[in-house]
Amino acid sequence: MTLPGLLPCPLIILIASFFAPGTTVLARLTALLMWIQCIVVFFGFGHSILHHSPHVKLYAGFRIDGTTSVFMVLTTIVMAAALTHAVGFFAREALSEHPPTVRSIRQFYGFSALLLLSMYMVIAADNIGLLWVSVEATTLLSAPLVYFHRSRTSLEAAWKYLIICSVGIAFALFGTALIYSASQRVPGFGDGSLSVYWLTSHASLMPMGMLRLAFVFILLGYGTKAGLFPMHNWLPDAHSEAPAPASAVLSGALLNCALIAIWRVAGIMDAAGQSVFVRNTLLPMSVITVVVASLFLIKQHDIKRLLAYSSMENVGLMGVAIALRSSSGFALQAVNHSLVKVALFLLAGNLLQQFGTKQLSKMRGLLAVSLYQAMLLFAGAIAVAGTPPFGSFLSEWQILSRAADSNSVLTVIALCVCLAIAFIALSVQFSGVILGDEVSSSKEAGIVQASALSAGIVPTILLITSLLLGIALTPAILHLASDISK
Repeated sequence: MTLPGLLPCPLIILIASFFAPGTTVLARLTALLMWIQCIVVFFGFGHSILHHSPHVKLYAGFRIDGTTSVFMVLTTIVMAAALTHAVGFFAREALSEHPPTVRSIRQFYGFSALLLLSMYMVIAADNIGLLWVSVEATTLLSAPLVYFHRSRTSLEAAWKYLIICSVGIAFALFGTALIYSASQRVPGFGDGSLSVYWLTSHASLMPMGMLRLAFVFILLGYGTKAGLFPMHNWLPDAHSEAPAPASAVLSGALLNCALIAIWRVAGIMDAAGQSVFVRNTLLPMSVITVVVASLFLIKQHDIKRLLAYSSMENVGLMGVAIALRSSSGFALQAVNHSLVKVALFLLAGNLLQQFGTKQLSKMRGLLAVSLYQAMLLFAGAIAVAGTPPFGSFLSEWQILSRAADSNSVLTVIALCVCLAIAFIALSVQFSGVILGDEVSSSKEAGIVQASALSAGIVPTILLITSLLLGIALTPAILHLASDISK
């Protein structure tokens, strides 16, 4: 697979956003092209996943490895699912009280195509300088998606997102410069390098003090973009104000990009013999993120902010996996979280159109209104909470097992308690939506009524995929656990 092979479909979407004869044609063409892109990416990178192919140089500054392949496929699926759902979503929005403009919809698709390309660059980057540029590009290209509704609150959320993440990315730039400076101190290599592969190979020869300082700044920088506590303030606002397909992409794909950046740099630190330092810095921050997010879930009144804090909790879990260098835990958690959270954000968009509000207290009686969507919401709620047999249970179990094997008893206890709190909070919040007394005013608000089948087909596919992953992988995971225990 070559980088140019990834370009045609996103570039056609970008061109179509300017010249397509109408937004309906644009939306349907985009959905078709994104599923073609899924086929291209799967055949290009699926072999590397299935056969555990070694590192392969892809292009100047880019390289394929197992992490690249998994996240290339995952990111493409997330974007395809979100943009497929957007076909019906924007058609229904056009019938609402405040329909989006043709210009805003065209901009949505244009920036989505550019965002996809920038996320590809993050995932495949083998150069920490290019990695930094790519992560910054994802921020700039996703901000217009947050500002889609052109309201005062969406403007505030977009500026908050840009300012906080830009400050964070400045820290990451300083950390990147420190790593480059450390690479210049390797005996016989005065020019240094920004290549991840080169830095990993020569990490043991670099000044350890400079590497540690660099990692702290990079963790602060990319941790801000990932939504790690206490740099998470932008995340609930941005995810809440963006339209549902954009919220799905922000949570299911964009957050992964920042975590991939941390994973890459943590790999360099691990090669330098600094795995304990990485663990002592990243692990507490990640555990605290899970603790804070689980507590925030209890008192949320906005369904999209509720899902945003659930994303923050899962980011913390993935941070724990990175700190403990659990590649399978990180990848599985990312895959299952992305599938389920995209489904939930798309369902949240349906409910917003159904009830005309994001307030959970005004979303009631979904079971009486739409049995199908009520079942989907129930399945999504238990899946994101890590309930078997969904794949998220396996990933969380793997992370907890790795923490136990590392003698991180406090981490295991804290995560178990917080996961229980999150499960209860999500159960209580969504049970009110599903089983509560129907709010009569929602029927009189002139809200767009969606076909349950058309509005729920993409979330259904995503949730079934997560379920099948859990069922398919359970025997292998249990067999691995039994081998380890012998």
